[in-house]
Amino acid sequence: MQYWWMWFILFLVLFVLPAQRARQFRRIRIAKKNRDKRKKGVFTMNELIKNYIGKEVVIYVSTSGVSGVVTKIEDNWIEVENKNGQKQLLNADYISRIQEYPRNKKGKKKLVAV
Repeated sequence: MQYWWMWFILFLVLFVLPAQRARQFRRIRIAKKNRDKRKKGVFTMNELIKNYIGKEVVIYVSTSGVSGVVTKIEDNWIEVENKNGQKQLLNADYISRIQEYPRNKKGKKKLVAV
């Protein structure tokens, strides 16, 4: 029982690390598949994203999220400007979800504290 740490390290090397790498390879494979579809003309992400120009959105990339206003779209790159005026470029191949902020919508009820 004095060599339990060797079993722990062996478990990490044989099971945990390969599972993390497999997840990363899966994301890369999906991005390549989307890129191939776009080249063939089957998948046009830019046409869908053009509906969000000038709107405040949250864009979910494979590992994180970016919020701001979509300013322009060229080729496969999206320019997003946040509240501080900082601009970011995002590759549309790695976008998993886009959500518009529900701010300033008509018919939105305000909560009143009593």
